[in-house]
Amino acid sequence: MGYSYFPYEPGDYLIYDVDSTYYDDFYDTVFNLKFKIKEYYESYFYDSQGRLSIRIERWYKWNDTTDWFLRDVWYSTLTPSLADRTEENVRLTKLVFPVRNHTEWDGNAFNIYDREYYEYEDPDESMSIGTFTFDSTVIVAHAPTPNLVESVNKTEIYARNVGLVYKYFLDISKDIFTGDTLNGTQYTWTLIEYGEE
Repeated sequence: MGYSYFPYEPGDYLIYDVDSTYYDDFYDTVFNLKFKIKEYYESYFYDSQGRLSIRIERWYKWNDTTDWFLRDVWYSTLTPSLADRTEENVRLTKLVFPVRNHTEWDGNAFNIYDREYYEYEDPDESMSIGTFTFDSTVIVAHAPTPNLVESVNKTEIYARNVGLVYKYFLDISKDIFTGDTLNGTQYTWTLIEYGEE
């Protein structure tokens, strides 16, 4: 079915290197920020629908000389048919089951936002991410929307028995005449450590 692509249990943690770029045409600035995110799966609880869910503490660290600090708390839920995460009170459908090539779904089916379709690509293929090589991964690809005024592209990669190992996000607007980026955000998450505390 593919449940092992979303294997989180209390005590699990994953740490990511984040490389982000922010474009602001109002101030005519491009700002790059690198930091670390640690997602710690703290404990089980039942959500408002009575579903068994897991609390995710999200810790940030600006560099190797600073301390971790708790930024926010999200949660995720695994059911027989799907896996979702509630991020900033927005429920997003991250995976659907079974995991099969070209299966498509609406990631915003359970929130107020417009439809946003995702599709599986290359399930159970080996892949190297950062310093790791994983035997079985699956790509969750958002249908890109490149045009003259905007570019949106989102990709997540999950590994069996690990979970999310890579994330790419691009949402920018462009000058229709020059093609230059005006504003928006681009970032990557790359897994650098995972385990159990």
